[in-house]
Amino acid sequence: MAQETEAGNIPAGGLDAPIVGVTVFRDGARVTRAGKVDVPAGLGRVEIGALPASADQSSVRVAVRGAGVALLEVEVNRRFRTDPIREDTTRLRADLERLRDAVKELEDEDAAQEAGLGFLSHLSEAAAASLARAVGAGRADYAELARMAGHLTEGTEGTLARRREIAARLRTTRRELDAAEQRLANAQRPRTRSVEYSQVSAVVESGAAVGAAVELSYHVSGASWKPLYDLALHGERLTVSYLAEVTQHTGEDWPQTLLALSTARQGAHQGLPELRPWYIGRPLPPPQPYRAPAAPGMRARAMAESPAETTLVGGEIPPVPAAASMAGFGAPPQDLTAEVSQGGEAGAGLTYTVARPVEVPADGDPHKTTIATFEADAVLDYLTVPVLAAEAYLRATVTNGSLLLLPGSARVFHGSEFVGTTALETVAAGEEFEVQLGVDDQIRVERKLRRRSTSKALVGGTRTVDIAYEITVDNHRDGKAKVSVHDHIPLSRDGDIKVRSREASPTPAGIDDLGEITWELTLDGGKSAVIKHRFTVEHPANVQVSGL
Repeated sequence: MAQETEAGNIPAGGLDAPIVGVTVFRDGARVTRAGKVDVPAGLGRVEIGALPASADQSSVRVAVRGAGVALLEVEVNRRFRTDPIREDTTRLRADLERLRDAVKELEDEDAAQEAGLGFLSHLSEAAAASLARAVGAGRADYAELARMAGHLTEGTEGTLARRREIAARLRTTRRELDAAEQRLANAQRPRTRSVEYSQVSAVVESGAAVGAAVELSYHVSGASWKPLYDLALHGERLTVSYLAEVTQHTGEDWPQTLLALSTARQGAHQGLPELRPWYIGRPLPPPQPYRAPAAPGMRARAMAESPAETTLVGGEIPPVPAAASMAGFGAPPQDLTAEVSQGGEAGAGLTYTVARPVEVPADGDPHKTTIATFEADAVLDYLTVPVLAAEAYLRATVTNGSLLLLPGSARVFHGSEFVGTTALETVAAGEEFEVQLGVDDQIRVERKLRRRSTSKALVGGTRTVDIAYEITVDNHRDGKAKVSVHDHIPLSRDGDIKVRSREASPTPAGIDDLGEITWELTLDGGKSAVIKHRFTVEHPANVQVSGL
């Protein structure tokens, strides 16, 4: 152990304390480090290590375990150090080689065009001599000579244009090559940056030189996890895979270590919620604008001009009775239901310890791990609300086991076939919950308007609107299907408008105070059912009904 003398003759020592465990919360993480150190007799200072800048200094906890070793003091100080800046030189080198190849390719292309231009020049000279002899011998005329000259001219112009275009691209690529070479040179030049961290040290006392185990824990921000689910239906068994997506950018990588996931959270209030008095009363008149006191002569004239106006005498504001001053200003009632869950040392949430060590680098990317997989019996039926969508949704009613399921998205599979996504709400251990498992097109649903008639009414009389719907449900599956059909009738917010249910066939399983009607059907394979319901709306003839 390195020794140095400080005030009070306290020797100092160093400790290698790697990360041995991480507990991730919804809004942060608790990191645990551990190591061993030789403690000399007497007083000693152990430099435990450098924590990232994201560490909350007030959350640092240190424990020292050893025969006759006592922990006297813990200090956490903010420090700065210089770290080398490491850039991605591999990528920069790859960019440089790519640009060099591009320059070489353009140079070769230009050389080929130059060779073609030389060939055209040679061909032009040979053709001119040959055609001149042919014209002189009468075997060709001047028109052929002109056509040949035109072809050679077009070829030369085209080649020169391509060379100009190649030259422009070559200039641009060479500039990019120069810039890439400069970037690589800058990256290879040694550079440093100032990095903030927290230095932790502990003062210990021992009656003899012994070995001690030191454990350090602290809370960091910049970490979180969220639940994900895979729901696979096999017959009438639902397999639930409870996954976690962990993300962190705390400034330190978490190596393969024991990872725990906590469901504990703080809640909507930092302290305990407390209700305030809820006052009601007559509305107060709007406050009068403040007027500065007028001079004696001006005051009498102002009061004479506006005798009904309240004025401020001597700059004093008239007192307001205490009861009146509170009326209308109380806070509205709030739903302050407490967040209650079971488990954990203090009963504030559950903690899931992942079965295998997990490595989570501080790259801000999501990293998935499995919390648990369990199977449960699923009570299957179909739900359809044809007024919203003419579709039948497969629904599974499942009883949760011993896990607290947090809100999260879920992928749905029928066997190994992916059918879509859904969402789970918070489900407590032992609670029954419903899961939407996608649309089954073998259950066909159709809703039709069969009647809509309006009676005539005399002036001052009552008008009746008669409306009837018919819903058909077809089961094209081989086996039985239980289908829950939901529809509704309108509700009146006006005492002069009366809504009456006239017919519902078959008899509904229930109708609630909000007008929702439910039918529970059991259909054999290949069978269908027809639901009919009818209602009337009665209102004075001179009243316009909206929303119908």
